[in-house]
Amino acid sequence: MTGSTISRDAAARLASYIEDRRREIVSSIVRSPALPRPGSPSAGAFASAFLDRLCQELEVGDRDSVDVWADGAAEREEAFEHARIVVIGCAVIAAAYVADCGNSDEVISYLAIRSGELEKRFRVDRAQRAARPADSAKLVSRDDVVASLLSAIEARDAATSEHSRAVGMWCARIARTLGMGPEDQTFAALAGTLHDVGKIATPTAILLKPGPLEALEWETMRAHSAVGAKMLERIPSLRELAPVVRAHHERIDGRGYPDALSGDGIPFVSRIVSVADSFHAMISKRPYREALAVPYALDELRAGVGTQWDGIIVDTMLEIVQPRGVARPLRAVRGAAG
Repeated sequence: MTGSTISRDAAARLASYIEDRRREIVSSIVRSPALPRPGSPSAGAFASAFLDRLCQELEVGDRDSVDVWADGAAEREEAFEHARIVVIGCAVIAAAYVADCGNSDEVISYLAIRSGELEKRFRVDRAQRAARPADSAKLVSRDDVVASLLSAIEARDAATSEHSRAVGMWCARIARTLGMGPEDQTFAALAGTLHDVGKIATPTAILLKPGPLEALEWETMRAHSAVGAKMLERIPSLRELAPVVRAHHERIDGRGYPDALSGDGIPFVSRIVSVADSFHAMISKRPYREALAVPYALDELRAGVGTQWDGIIVDTMLEIVQPRGVARPLRAVRGAAG
């Protein structure tokens, strides 16, 4: 396939998989809450047509076979919906393929690249075909791509999707409390929301294991930060998030992963994500333990200042959760989230 990021054999396997799972894939796309009209018959028809064109591309290598415009789709809202279907479709296929066939960097990268390329093509085509200047206002935005990736995460594990949204919220609050500007607050929120996007590629048996992970399983799980960065590098509107997502499990003392960065060598927003991620993980119920009480989680953050977490960010989180003047228990015990 000329200019492709996927081998002929992998392309053939992916095309065969799409054909075998067509009904389920179309159903997942159409039900996505990221669509303007979830469940609409016209969305199902276009989703099926998109899969036809994508399979043709995989089989013959013609990158012009996928068009975000259905024939005769002149209405602005319909074209907008079609563009979203393309982006959501790529995410749904990636999640389903990994769940059923195991991780494939080649397949995931290909689908991420095509999602970004088609998003860009839509922007160009929309501007060229617009009958009025106002028609180009509604495009597939960065938020739409984020929504499609969250849909893919949710297709793997609803709890991970919920956690991702919560971490994004906490990151935004930390950034705002630190006095960061609106754009930086948005960037921090996006980084938090997508910090676990690499778990799309984590095998289900590991992702949903109800007990502690074995050493080799931990190694596979830990790969999600690097995998997520690789995915985001290939999506133009999200490329700037890649180094932040890659570094969100680094530690101040240099004992984190994947690059053993330390101190100020860790991107500042990664340090925000690390605190928000750890806090929400502690206060959430997991397959292998109950949720921890909020005061206990805050004590754990205090204990990790200077080793695992940045002290300024921990202090900021403490101020958000337990403002000055609010009495704090001497020491919380493990228990339900408070």
